[in-house]
Amino acid sequence: MTSGQINLRWLIVSPLTLLLGVLLLYTGIVGRTRQTKSKIPSSAASDAANEGVVEIPDVSGFQQVVALSDPHGMGDNLVHLLAACKIITPDGHWLADRTLLIVVGDSIDKGPQSLEIIDLWRILSVEALKNGSRVVVLLGNHEAEFLADPENKKAATLRDELKEKGLDIHDVTDFRRPRAQFLRAMPLAARVGKHWLFCHAGWVPRMPYANFVTKAQAVLRSGDYGNDFLLDPDSILEKRADKDGRKWWESASEVQELESRLIADGLYGVVFGHQPDAFGLSGEIGPYSLSDARLIKIDSGMSPEAGAHPGHLLRFTVPDELTHDKRPAHIFSSGFEPDSPELRTVPL
Repeated sequence: MTSGQINLRWLIVSPLTLLLGVLLLYTGIVGRTRQTKSKIPSSAASDAANEGVVEIPDVSGFQQVVALSDPHGMGDNLVHLLAACKIITPDGHWLADRTLLIVVGDSIDKGPQSLEIIDLWRILSVEALKNGSRVVVLLGNHEAEFLADPENKKAATLRDELKEKGLDIHDVTDFRRPRAQFLRAMPLAARVGKHWLFCHAGWVPRMPYANFVTKAQAVLRSGDYGNDFLLDPDSILEKRADKDGRKWWESASEVQELESRLIADGLYGVVFGHQPDAFGLSGEIGPYSLSDARLIKIDSGMSPEAGAHPGHLLRFTVPDELTHDKRPAHIFSSGFEPDSPELRTVPL
């Protein structure tokens, strides 16, 4: 083979190599461009510690189980309610002994103090443990929608709050930062005392319970907050209406279907928020049916658009009753009526 032949072959191959190099370079640039356009940094794309569904079958160590939902950035009202109920001090530190507090989603958006509420939950989650207590803060549709797309219109007040404090959006999206870590560790639901499920919209998915737990863990650990499992109109975070556009709690067939799924999953009841006017209980909390109390809504309309009500706390004062497949006898609502400074506790 002559040197001339070698040179000729090089002249033929060289343009092809050059073209390939250009294509590879372009692909790399596009890939980096797409990555920088991602709403959430790749370092925050998963949370291997997210439980998906928190299981608390043994409640014997607690003297009460309490729950609230949808504080929606109304931090001052939230602290006032929890302090009046002797769960925390007026300056926002844990107080109650042997108490399980479950927050059923939508801590953020709408009101002006979303960051304060996130920080409150972070502090209380640590402090409660010293009193034999526990705080479980669940994912709501607003947290999921924000983590899926921090620029969504519902998060406008949160973005304004960040701007006012001189913070960027990554403070609550980048997993390397404490607030983002807390948000991304929020589980989808909590099963308490074996027979009660706490979840944001109350609509238990149409799948066996074991499959639901597996799916919840997989979706949250992958950081796929835009998944239909979370944000579909029929999901456990978003459900409001049936296929005909009626609110699901106004449809006897929808209620019957939900209750049938609870029974099939070995559950007695579900505690949920998301809908401040469910069951015709605007500004208060309560069950769909007083006789069996299987479905209890606890969104008391704390958000500004729902009336900025001062809030209510659901209380199970005999936690052992949550381990039995029947209506608990000791369920109470503690809260404030509009324009009334007095805390009122009533049985449900």
